[in-house]
Amino acid sequence: MGKIMKTGKVVIVLSGRYAGRKGIIMKSLEEGTNDKQFGQAIIAGIQRYPRRVSRKMSKAKVHKNCRIKPFVKIFNYNHLMPTRYNVSDLSIDNKYTIKDLKDPVKRKKIRFQIRMRLEDRFKCGRNKWFFSKLRF
Repeated sequence: MGKIMKTGKVVIVLSGRYAGRKGIIMKSLEEGTNDKQFGQAIIAGIQRYPRRVSRKMSKAKVHKNCRIKPFVKIFNYNHLMPTRYNVSDLSIDNKYTIKDLKDPVKRKKIRFQIRMRLEDRFKCGRNKWFFSKLRF
């Protein structure tokens, strides 16, 4: 059987605090770690989606509405639903490890980098489906 949870795959979080949010797999850990022996993945997703922008808004208002609040978290494979979409050209670094996510300073730096990349992608108008809320 092939590997489904690959780096760059868009997933939907099914349970927990971020249930119903979209995310991208940054790194997949098929075998798990020494303390947790199950498949898991580091997910970068959107906690707060950008708001609607119209032509009559001022530049400051547009900038404010385009802001995205990301999250970075380790999820069990059982709590993720993979989609058919890939976002491989987002270039989220694959060098981050679980230790980096546990350090608050590094975690904040990672979230800031992800936020900048996601906001640039949103402003370009690419992948509108990724930046819209799931309605269910």
